[in-house]
Amino acid sequence: MIFVISGPSGVGKSTIIKNLERQDELYFSISYTTRPIRNDESEGIDYYYISENQFNEMIDQEKFVEYEEYGGYMYGTARSELSKLSSYSALVLDLEVNGATNILKEYENSVGIFIDINNIELKNRLKSRGHKDGTFINTRINLADKQRDQKGQFEYYILNEEINTTVNEINDIIYNSIS
Repeated sequence: MIFVISGPSGVGKSTIIKNLERQDELYFSISYTTRPIRNDESEGIDYYYISENQFNEMIDQEKFVEYEEYGGYMYGTARSELSKLSSYSALVLDLEVNGATNILKEYENSVGIFIDINNIELKNRLKSRGHKDGTFINTRINLADKQRDQKGQFEYYILNEEINTTVNEINDIIYNSIS
């Protein structure tokens, strides 16, 4: 089973995934990105950080099951990550909304979990990430509103008002589905 966790940038997907229960039968997919590594991230744990040329070579070689440009950087899930499902009961993917909807359409054994927050909190989180430009923040808010239009394609919708509650809800969804 493939669990696709998605939602607008800044809603807490990465934090939620870092706090999910880690059990042997569950594999957490690692995406590729051309985005620079952040201070609190690690290569091969948060992402595989590669150059734009390397990313384009992987596209040419059809190594991605999905990829997209977001915020001026490329993000993609390698086919090799999904092939690990044969060794695990379930696979967890952290994807932007377009990539997520593509996976949900293509793989019958996928379950979509859409994470969201309100726009006031989203604006605060973007600012806390160091984004001070009002135009950038408004662009991200507008994009989040468009992405929310896709939430009907997901089996679950979770408003992330409190991180521990959200993590517990997603743990319940995953472990009730695979047990």
